[in-house]
Amino acid sequence: MTGFGRGSAGRGLNKIDVEIRSVNSRFLEMKFRGFSLDPATEQKIRALLEKSIQRGNAQVRVELNVSQDNQKLSFNKDRFEMIQDVVKKIHVSYGQRMSLSDIISTHDLLKADEPDSINQSVIIKAVEHALNQLNEMREKEGKQIQDDILKRIKNLQNAIDSAEHISGNFKSEKQAQLQEKISELLNGESLDESRLIQEVAYLADRADVTEEIVRCRSHFDQLHTYLDREDPVGKRINFLIQEIGREINTIGSKSPQTDVTKHVVEMKGELEKIREQAQNIL
Repeated sequence: MTGFGRGSAGRGLNKIDVEIRSVNSRFLEMKFRGFSLDPATEQKIRALLEKSIQRGNAQVRVELNVSQDNQKLSFNKDRFEMIQDVVKKIHVSYGQRMSLSDIISTHDLLKADEPDSINQSVIIKAVEHALNQLNEMREKEGKQIQDDILKRIKNLQNAIDSAEHISGNFKSEKQAQLQEKISELLNGESLDESRLIQEVAYLADRADVTEEIVRCRSHFDQLHTYLDREDPVGKRINFLIQEIGREINTIGSKSPQTDVTKHVVEMKGELEKIREQAQNIL
């Protein structure tokens, strides 16, 4: 689930700004940018993210909020000597003389001095503020996803009800069709009603989708239950979606009725949209 949060803590030269961005991912991945953290602090931040985010690709940027007046600059000797070597190699290899001003400016040779370390509690406090904002954003998105999935489950339930109603008329409709066709072929001769009933019963049994409809409704109820829970249920929801898909495919393959097929196509579309939304659920 996507989210963004920003937090600050500390004062003066010890002030820290933290930004955390998260996007969807099957596993929890963390990347750190900005101010270099000591291993102990980074590990503590990782533990906070594991507890709060649980799954997703999270980028954490830690920045020192140092004003221009308080910022100390120093000459970047290593960078200067490296660029000098490049200029000499260009002259030797290509006979082309270049000056340093053609490549860099004075600003490129200056670097801001940063403190070697910052109080761990200040960084953690800024991270916690950023995480609170990020989770608020993720909760809002989660509520929207929940509402959308519930609406689509309702559409599935309506489609299943319609398919059940249409399927319930199959036996009588098929019997009437067969009776009419056989009467035409017999050209007025007597019709063996018992034989006709056997054939209709055989066809009705093959086209019966009652079990599949009952299982679909059970899965819909389970989806409702999962969506109301607080713990991570994303994997269980994905499993249920697969099971519902199998039942819907079976209904489509067993029923010869065109109207049922139309509802099957409709249900597949709704289920695919639920599947996409479920990728955002922990």
